[in-house]
Amino acid sequence: MECRVFGLLKKSTAAKGRIGLAFGPNEIAVAVMRRDGAIPRLERCEVLPIDSASGANGAATALREAGLPHMPVSTVLRPEDYQLALIEAPDVPPAELRAAMRWRLKDAIDFRVEDAVIDLFPVPDQNRGGQGRMMYAVAARRSALDRYAGALAALPTFDVIDVPELCLRNLAAALPAAAGGVALLYLGESNATIVLVRGSTFYFARQMSLQTTLPMGAKNAPGVQLDAASVVLELQRSLDYYERHFDQPPITRIAVSPAGARAGELAQNLGRETGFEVITLDLNVLLNCTASIEPAAQAACLLAVGAALREEHRSL
Repeated sequence: MECRVFGLLKKSTAAKGRIGLAFGPNEIAVAVMRRDGAIPRLERCEVLPIDSASGANGAATALREAGLPHMPVSTVLRPEDYQLALIEAPDVPPAELRAAMRWRLKDAIDFRVEDAVIDLFPVPDQNRGGQGRMMYAVAARRSALDRYAGALAALPTFDVIDVPELCLRNLAAALPAAAGGVALLYLGESNATIVLVRGSTFYFARQMSLQTTLPMGAKNAPGVQLDAASVVLELQRSLDYYERHFDQPPITRIAVSPAGARAGELAQNLGRETGFEVITLDLNVLLNCTASIEPAAQAACLLAVGAALREEHRSL
């Protein structure tokens, strides 16, 4: 199955590159990726301010004025726009699979399934003792997809709405350690996503809340630190699931993203707690960047870069 999520029913034109977009409340992160060499070249990585009061018109204006090249365009959903569920696929013909999965999702999402647009992507075969195959189902709010489509209507090459987990898979797959398996830990403000990848194959994703601790004597918010023990626990649960359900060697390499002081400190703690090889994912090292990217820009643009790394022809 192609790694296509919420495609817009048109084929991408052949292009040696892609534009990735990630929307925030008052800005759009933009990444322009060229693929004319062995290492993808990140040509642009920037944040465009938008007038949030103008809605889709503000976003369309910002993108029009950005002077983007003529390339296929992917955007990535925000966490509140969708839910991801790992569900056993019903034994039905392929043409009926989405409809059948829709009703299995009724109890797995917290909004009306009638208001959802459903897409599916598989995971590799699992050791499940004769049970059915598992698939990830993406349930996106129809209103969110309509909002993105409206904001990007002025870009004729816009062809895919992606999910963060697959964008993170693209980043993890570009790591040298990916061939032997890697766990990518993506840090948000209050939540994190763990994605397990071997080669370019997506195996598993888990969401977790980030717990924090205050060092002894600290009173102010800047002293808040991530609770490494809680991260280790969730990471170990994910790795245990991977080892139990897939016939693959253990994963002992971890990448923490986005690069910066918080990721660096957590990487040190994780390495000490697990004994694994732990690095921070630095776009300046991972990709051939036209200009050096500061940590703040990496944090803002990481998912946009992951969306721009999408390769339409590659299967999961």
